[in-house]
Amino acid sequence: MLYRLLSLALVLASLLSAQIATLPPAQRWVDHARDELMKYWTLPQALGNPVGSFPSTRCNNGTLYDPKSNACPEIRDNAWLASIYNDQTVVALSRAIYGYGVAFHLTGDPQYLRWMKAGVDHFRTRYIDRANGGAFTTWDSKTRTYGPAVEARNPQELGYSLLGIGFYYYLTRDPDVIADIEFIHQQIIGSYWNPELGTLQWLLKDQPGTSAQTKNLVAVLDQMNAYMVLLAPILPEPLSSNWKRELIGLSNIMIEKFWSEKDGLFFTAANTPDDQDLTKTAVDFGHSIKALWMIRFTGLLNQDDFLVSFAEERAAKVLERAWLPDCRCWANGLTPQGIDINKDWWISAELDQYSGTLSLKDPAYADRLAGSYQYWLTYITDPLYGEVWNTVDGVTNLPVKGWPKAWPWKSAYHSFEHALVAYLTTSQLQGEPATLYFAFKEAPPAAGLIRPYFLSGDLAGFDSWLNDEFGAIHQVKFSGLK
Repeated sequence: MLYRLLSLALVLASLLSAQIATLPPAQRWVDHARDELMKYWTLPQALGNPVGSFPSTRCNNGTLYDPKSNACPEIRDNAWLASIYNDQTVVALSRAIYGYGVAFHLTGDPQYLRWMKAGVDHFRTRYIDRANGGAFTTWDSKTRTYGPAVEARNPQELGYSLLGIGFYYYLTRDPDVIADIEFIHQQIIGSYWNPELGTLQWLLKDQPGTSAQTKNLVAVLDQMNAYMVLLAPILPEPLSSNWKRELIGLSNIMIEKFWSEKDGLFFTAANTPDDQDLTKTAVDFGHSIKALWMIRFTGLLNQDDFLVSFAEERAAKVLERAWLPDCRCWANGLTPQGIDINKDWWISAELDQYSGTLSLKDPAYADRLAGSYQYWLTYITDPLYGEVWNTVDGVTNLPVKGWPKAWPWKSAYHSFEHALVAYLTTSQLQGEPATLYFAFKEAPPAAGLIRPYFLSGDLAGFDSWLNDEFGAIHQVKFSGLK
């Protein structure tokens, strides 16, 4: 009996080893970020005028749209984008800042950090509403004004305003930005929490066609994934402990208000019965798996076994449901007509990221990753002009026309996070240390405050060299990622 068990264990170990061997090398993700993604973001048109005022909308070849001289069809034929092509949103700005930060984080190239800081400076100078609280979320090129009014801003966009500056703090620990982060964070939590709704309300005052008390999952979720889960373990006290407690509260709100145990999914709204009826409402797999990812990290940060097990058990079922074995790739979600086999870039990224995270605990998840990574690099990535397509057709595997690679809700966030998480998890699976770069203004007081993104790990190496602009660049190697 013992011999059979040992033999079975050896067979399983051999199969797992073979699955891990089929993954792209970890370095492939650094190359992907630098050579394929950054190809789109290092163009002069991407950097803004002045540098750091990153444009929100660009054509698929990276150029700026012009209705008279450069009316690329992906923007021209989209009436909304054609009307706002020269405007800027804080969501796109913040996501571009984040993308430059990840590029530095993976390569150590200070030019990327220089561009990131230019974006951070632009955000801090122009977008923080120091008079009324929070942040502006749009810049209108026609009226040349920032807006909208406080009562018309929503917590999702305010949360994403902290994505870029939050990642900048993670990389640099610049104490000057903490006050700005907490200033906006407190405005979100303090102003939008509605005890009668039991969640964050959508607006501070009713707007035409939208009730202020609309209940949306992203009002809660995008506080967690945009900045809170990353920063909670590294902020100074008492902010760190306060944010960790808030994360537990936000996790419970999502479970209580938006999770359907019957359907095994998170719904994005909770206002009418139809919002959570699969026969009437489409639901994507991306928000479900992202919410479970954030709940799991919240549980780990707080040593909350219930949240960890809740997320792991249900995520396994979501991943199974989203997997398409024929193409070895992910589906988008479910519609009243059936499964949506198209691939939006961010949904495939989120499914990969949770799979990679779970593979650190159970390497069997690497089997799906081998296929989905290949699909990402072959079909979702544009090798000619760089970046990734907005949507790929699930039948033809060709890009779907109608949305460019840069628009107010795309920019650089999900593609660069995907590269970072794939690099970290693949390094651990393949038994190699993960190397990341930081530019600390002040060295963290404890080694445990230097973390590999959302993960935890052991410091396996630390080297520094002087830099005239940022003081020093630090190369940090991590092992034992989990």
